[in-house]
Parts: sequence; C-alpha cells; structure tokens
Amino acid sequence: MTQRRRTRKTVQSKRWLSRLQKVESPDVTFVSDTFPIVMKKARGMKVTDADGNRYLDFTACFGVSALGHGHPVVQRALRSQAAKLIHGMGDVHPTASKVLLLELLARITPFDEAKSVLSLSGGEAMEAALKTAMVVTGRHRFVSFSGGYHGLHFGPLALSDRQTFTRGFEPWLSDKNTVIPFPRTQLDQSAGCERLDGEFYLASHGLEHWDTVLEKLEDALRTKMVAGVVMEPLQGRGGERTWPSGFAAQVQKLAHKYGALLIYDEIYTGFGRTGTLFAYEHEGVVPDLLVLGKALGGGLPLSACVGDCLDAWGKSSGEARHTSTFLGHPLACAVGHAAVTEIIRRLPEFKNELSNIDLSFKLFLEAYKSKGLDTVQPVALRGRGFMRGLWFPAAPAGFAASLSEELLQLGYITLPSGPRGDVLSFTPPLIAKRREFDLVLGSVLQVLAK
Repeated sequence: MTQRRRTRKTVQSKRWLSRLQKVESPDVTFVSDTFPIVMKKARGMKVTDADGNRYLDFTACFGVSALGHGHPVVQRALRSQAAKLIHGMGDVHPTASKVLLLELLARITPFDEAKSVLSLSGGEAMEAALKTAMVVTGRHRFVSFSGGYHGLHFGPLALSDRQTFTRGFEPWLSDKNTVIPFPRTQLDQSAGCERLDGEFYLASHGLEHWDTVLEKLEDALRTKMVAGVVMEPLQGRGGERTWPSGFAAQVQKLAHKYGALLIYDEIYTGFGRTGTLFAYEHEGVVPDLLVLGKALGGGLPLSACVGDCLDAWGKSSGEARHTSTFLGHPLACAVGHAAVTEIIRRLPEFKNELSNIDLSFKLFLEAYKSKGLDTVQPVALRGRGFMRGLWFPAAPAGFAASLSEELLQLGYITLPSGPRGDVLSFTPPLIAKRREFDLVLGSVLQVLAK
C-alpha cells in the first residue's frame, strides 16, 4: 500500500536539538535538517517524538527493548525494586537481585559451572572477556573479524577495523589484535545479485573465500601469542552478516588447537534476537566465553561476561581486579531478571511469527523484481530471526543511511549498518508481527521506486 509522505512537525524537536548541540560534544549526535527526531514517549513498537509525530520502531533502540517499549513486566519490576533499594555496593555488599540474576544466567547459558562478571555496557563486558582470556592463557594478543563491532572502550576498540572508530587512537591500539577478512557467503535470497561475481565482492567488500580466511586465521594463531578469537555469531553493525554453515566450528577447532579461547559476542544477538535464546544455538558451537548485553537489562544498563573459566582469576583478596561502582546494580539486575524471564516464557510465541515475517520478505523480493528494481540496484536479504538486513552491494557508500532518512519521513525508525552503510537494518522488538514488516517493506519499495 502506497503511503503519503507526511508533513512532520519539527518545531519542538529542533529546539531540543539546538539546546543539545550547545552542551554535547559535536562528535556524538549527528544532526541535519531532517534528522534525528527527539523521542518523547513510547509503547510497544510505537514511538512519539517531541512534536507529537508517531513512528514504528524497527530498531528496538539498538536491540535493547526486546519486549517492546514500556512493557508491564519491566515496569512492575522497576517500581518494585525502586521502592526497596536503587543502588547498592556490588563488589562489597551484594543484593538479592544480583544473586538471582547470576543464578538465572548460570541456568540458561551453556556452561556446566557458569560464573559471570556483571558490567553496565557491552563494551565493558567485552573488556572483562578479553582480560579473562589473558588471565587464562597468559597471552596478550587477539584475533577478530572484519566488520565486527564489540564496543568502543580501548580493549574492544582494538578489535575493530573501522577507521571511523579507531582514527586518532592508533598508537594505543597497535600490535594488540589481528583482523581477519569476513568470509563470502551464498546469497540464497536476493534479487539481481547473481550478476555480481566473487571478484566484485572481494574488490568492493573485502569478502574472501572461507578457506582463505581460515588459512589467515591459522597463520595468526600459529604464533601462539593469541589469547582469544572474538566473533559475533551474527554480525550486527557489520550488516546482519551470517557465517557460512560450518565455519564457526572450524574457527573453534583452530582456536583450541593453538590454545586460544573462543569468545562469542552475543551482546546484540542474545535473548531471542535471532529466533533462539542465543545465536550460538544455530550452529551448536559453544564458546569458552559468552558476552551479553543490550536486551539483558530490559532497558537498563546491564551486561555480563559468562563462562566456566572465570575461576582462573582466583579468589578476591578484598580488591576486585575488574569492577565498577555500579557493578550488579540492584535496579538493573531486578529489571533484567524480569525481562529475560519474560523473553524465555514468550520465545515460542515470537518464533512462531517468524514464518509469517519470512513470507513478508519473500513477497518483498518478488515485488522488487516485478518492478524491475533488481536491474537498477541488486539487493540481498541478510540475517535471521528478528535481525534482518537488506543489503545493496552495488550501491554507493551511505545508500542505506539515505534510505533510512527517507523512511523516517514516512514514520519508520530504522538504521543503516555495514562498514559502507549499504545495509538497511531491521532489529525490531520481538513482539513485531508480519503486518508491521509489510508496512515498512512496502515503504521501502515506494521510496526506491522513485
């Protein structure tokens, strides 16, 4: 169904953005004449901005609001815990909510003797994972994959090959990590991509055959200086990229052959995002360390590094070697426990809807071809579950960013992803239905048909 471009009210939003620009570092929030909105309130998938304009949220605010905005279970837990204790002393005098959350993580993660280090952000939890790998192995280098995003703290920043993030910090980051190319995968659901060959993907996107990638990985591991191999089971900001089937098992085999740990970054993919509780389940490869965040806190800052090798740190003598003032924050732990429990309870329901959402994308690709758009701009469907992306491999850099801004005018909050900004990302709350996808994909066709 064709949608008319709305005349958005912007007076209040522009006032707030003007005030923001006077007091925030200019490197933080991108502001243009049409972007961003100033969010005021939200419920479910619906967001209202400062001017009263309404939108459907296909980001879940970076995957955090997995149950949708303002979920009653989250709100009840928030009010209940806030009435008792808001802040505690996480690494000195623990709270019951911290213990309950850690017990829950021990039950649902794939480790026989799971223990965790809690943190506030995904980047901080990744720092804990990197430190743990160094403590366990006595080594100091790491291996990661091109396009991976693991946070911007100095530890995880060293894993990145995105100059947008690393520029200016190279002297600090040098000689700590080796970035391996991402392997080329079969594009099973695409329109027009059959005209693009392997040489194109190598030259334009740096994607190599997985045998070549594994050879480079083994070369890095052969030095026996690598403490851990870090990967997302499905790349998020890298553009909803999935690995070739069986690739992760080969990575694990090589890592263990040379004495390195396999670290899975499930900050984005965890807690139902890909259709299973954790994304590692799709390939059945259990990592040595699991890094969690985003949806874990139900909207509050909370993350965790989980594994059965954390005893290597030894027993605390009264000064923890990795901690923070807000570790095990009782409010975040209580809300996180409630949110994760609710996600687990409703996961079968969420999974059932995915077949309908698959059909929505199938019909989109058919309509894309019938309109002849595939001859102008090839497109491929990426990702799985509630983590999908429309990749435009032959488009100029930033293509999806422009498309996302156009969709904002039509009432949809989306984000671009991928190193070149050529993937239109969909990571809505898990409550999303096919009807919402039909609406946004119809608007994508409408915008591209112009």
